[in-house]
Amino acid sequence: MSRPWYASRPPAWCRTQPAHLASLLLSAMVAIWMLLGPDAIASMQTGPRYLMLLVALWGLGAGFTHGVGLVPRHATRAWLLGAPLSWCLLLITLVTLASSQ
Repeated sequence: MSRPWYASRPPAWCRTQPAHLASLLLSAMVAIWMLLGPDAIASMQTGPRYLMLLVALWGLGAGFTHGVGLVPRHATRAWLLGAPLSWCLLLITLVTLASSQ
């Protein structure tokens, strides 16, 4: 019987040096864009703005955490702070920032 997805570790490609570098660069790009153009999120309505900030900050935290090479020991934390989720959240943030400009 196989273990559920959340009890297993993220894929091995997530722990390679190019994946860490990609996380770090993507997080840096989103952070700089949010610092230089806060009007993109500030112009949104209140409900979506708070949700977008939550998604963006979680993606930034997970991206920087993965980018500097931190790999949590617990499988659930590895998924919550790993490359697959952080890349999805950061791409959602980038699409939202680009569409609100």
